[in-house]
Amino acid sequence: MPDTLPPAPKPWQRLSVSIIAAMLLMTILMALSMVVVSDYSVKRQIAAMPPEWHLQLDPDSKQRQSNAGPGGASVAEATGGRVVRSVPQIPQIPDRPNGTARLTPPPRPSRTERFRRELLNNLLLAIVISGLGAVLVGAVLARRIAQPIDEVSRAAQLVASGDLSARARQLPGSAEIVSLTRHFNQMASSLDQLERERRDMIADIAHELRTPLAVVQARLDAFEDGILQPVPNELALIGAQIELLTRLVSDLRTLSLADAGRLPLQRLPLDLSALSGRIAQSYASKASASGRHLNTDLTKAELPVLADRDRLSQILINLLENAVRYTSSGTHITVQTRQEDLWAVLRVRDTGKGFDQGSLPHLFSRFYRADESRNRDYGGSGLGLAIVAVLVQAHGGQVHARNVQGGGAEVEIKLPLLLENEATGDATG
Repeated sequence: MPDTLPPAPKPWQRLSVSIIAAMLLMTILMALSMVVVSDYSVKRQIAAMPPEWHLQLDPDSKQRQSNAGPGGASVAEATGGRVVRSVPQIPQIPDRPNGTARLTPPPRPSRTERFRRELLNNLLLAIVISGLGAVLVGAVLARRIAQPIDEVSRAAQLVASGDLSARARQLPGSAEIVSLTRHFNQMASSLDQLERERRDMIADIAHELRTPLAVVQARLDAFEDGILQPVPNELALIGAQIELLTRLVSDLRTLSLADAGRLPLQRLPLDLSALSGRIAQSYASKASASGRHLNTDLTKAELPVLADRDRLSQILINLLENAVRYTSSGTHITVQTRQEDLWAVLRVRDTGKGFDQGSLPHLFSRFYRADESRNRDYGGSGLGLAIVAVLVQAHGGQVHARNVQGGGAEVEIKLPLLLENEATGDATG
């Protein structure tokens, strides 16, 4: 069963709301801390003033001192440079006819108190303004951050539903957001490319299997109907088609094992130059029969590598067969070996027309043919160079194809050179 989609997030769970709330909370905390610190600082500064300054700031203090009664008084005494005030009691004056007391109005706040209250009011107003500003700035930042993420999320949902052509729009944002969008689009492109290659490979495999099977089926039907007789020539044709099928299945198995990382390799120290010479010598007769001239240019020094002898032979045979298939009669094919830095280099070069420029990026793709009709006549499946690439990579090497200046094509294989200490360790191990 397909995975169920997660429930839609609540409004307060959205990234934009979280950013706005965080900025508003931070602004309020900063403003409240500013109010508390400012109020405490003002009180300390006023308390530290000399007594005569308090009289200047509070002119009514003298009058309150003179009007102090036995029930309570405004006492100002300087102790250690500080003024201590007691709260005066409000006297009751019985001046009403019914004998009820009339309360005198409370004393007017001093200049110091009015200054402190005005400062607090201004700070509270600043808190409100700062909060509104934080909401506005948070909304802008949240939109700038959340919009590219929402775009990537939308594209990801389309990809998850099977639309591999979906891409996220590249919206302006921080470097991390831009990098996230770019990497997501690259991932989606890679998935799309892999899916296209998978579909093409399935179609190519079906076509490659159908062609020889159709030939074998037609010959068997002709034998059964008595149209053809099972003479050696006809049987040889059927045998060639069966051999083609066997090779195709073997190549596909090699590629599938390489993709799964389960390709068995029996790596042993061997001389690449000597192995290349023996394979070229055994292939020379086949090349000569097709009208090609096979030459060797091998280094005299040993080229020790750690490789699977059978797989390395398969690499060179595939390169030679590819060179024979892509060239015409009279072409010279050269097998060359060299040591370059810490690499053992194997090159197969021909004097043919070379590769088409448009085909160079696709030479090592599976089932790719530069000339469809010609290669089918020669029995090529389009897997030879693809197998060369995966086998070389399995040995930790590199493979390159290029056109040679002056005419012709060249495929170069680079394998890590086996150093003396490595060879000793393999022998003792």
